[in-house]
Amino acid sequence: MKRILVQAGHMPPLQPRHETETGAPGEAKLVADIQRALVALLENDDNFDPLPMPGRITPEGVRVDGAVFLHADGAAAATAKGFSLGFPNVAVSKRLAEMIADEIEKLPGRPPRRPNNNTADMAQYYGFNHVATAGPEVLIEHGFVTNPTEHTWLKQHVKQLASAEHAALRRFFGLGSGQPPHEPGTGHPITPDTALHASPRAQAASAERYLIEQPHGEYIDDDVRTIVRGYYATAEAVGLDPLLVVAQMAEETGHLTSFWSQRPRRNPAGIGVTGAPGVGLSFPNWQTAIRAHTGRLLAYSLPPGTENEAQASLIHEALAFRPLPQNRRGVAPTLKGLSGTWAADPDYAVKLSHVANDIRTHDS
Repeated sequence: MKRILVQAGHMPPLQPRHETETGAPGEAKLVADIQRALVALLENDDNFDPLPMPGRITPEGVRVDGAVFLHADGAAAATAKGFSLGFPNVAVSKRLAEMIADEIEKLPGRPPRRPNNNTADMAQYYGFNHVATAGPEVLIEHGFVTNPTEHTWLKQHVKQLASAEHAALRRFFGLGSGQPPHEPGTGHPITPDTALHASPRAQAASAERYLIEQPHGEYIDDDVRTIVRGYYATAEAVGLDPLLVVAQMAEETGHLTSFWSQRPRRNPAGIGVTGAPGVGLSFPNWQTAIRAHTGRLLAYSLPPGTENEAQASLIHEALAFRPLPQNRRGVAPTLKGLSGTWAADPDYAVKLSHVANDIRTHDS
C-alpha cells in the first residue's frame, strides 16, 4: 500500500510561522471538502493508505510515498481564473503534476490551465520541507475562489476533482487509471483509455436492466440476472471492473442472442470461435463460462508475474480451456489494448466503451 499525505491548505491548526496565511475567502472550506472526497476514494482503494493533514504537518518529517497539497487561488481581480500545479524541481514530482493536470483537463467546464510553478511560493511551498519522501510532492491550486463563476464550478465538482486526483495517483504508481465506484450522473465516461482494473463503475442492477431491455435469445429475465451477478462476483474478486467484462460479453454475444452464447454452448466472448463451422469452445454451465471469460480477460490485462494468488489461480483455470500466446499477456491494461488482440476490429475498444456507457445510463 502506498501511503499518501493529503493536506488541506489553510485548515486549522496552521503550521507555526504560517498562522496568518488563512487563504482567500472560501478556500479553506473548498479544499477541506476536496480532501474528504479524495481521502474517501483512497481509503476505498486497497492500494493506498491516505494520511489526511490540516495546515500543520506533524510529525516533522513524516514518511510517506507521496504527498498532495490542496489549495485554491485568490486575486484582487474577480476575473482571474485557472488551475495550476506547483512542485519541487525534480522529475518525480513533475511527472505526477502532469498526470494530475491531464486528469483535471478531462473534466468538462473545468478552469483553464495556468503554467506550473507560476509563483516562487509554489515551487518552495513550506509543506515540501516537512515531509520525508522519495516520491512525488505536488501542490494543486484548483482555481480562483475570488472568481464567482469559477468558485461555483469548483464547489459543484468536488467529487470529480477528487476522482481526477485519485486517477492520477493510480497512474503514477502503475495501477492504471481506474475510477472510483460510479455514482449516477457523475464520473468520467468510459473510453478506450479506461483501465480494466477498478472498482465497479456501474451497479449490477444497471447491467441487468440494460440487458433485459434488449432481445436476449433463449434466456429468460432471471437467467440474465443470474449471469450478470455471476460476472460481478467473479470480476470484483480479482480486481476487474465487472462493468467492462459484462460490456464485452454483451458486445461479443449480441446481448446473449448469438449462436455461440446459447445453450448448450454458453460461450460468452467468442472464445476459440474462428468463423469455421463448429469451431469454438462450449461450457457446461454459466459459472464455468463466466470464470473462463473473466480469467482470460485478466490474462490480457496483467503481465506474467504481476498477479496475486487469486488472479493467478483464475488465469490458470481459464487458460486451461484455451492457451494464450505469451505475447498477449498484459497487452490490455486499458480497453484499447483489446483492439487488434482479442478482436481484429480496430474499433473494438470504442464499441466496448459505447456498450459500457449505455449500461451506465441505466443507473438508478
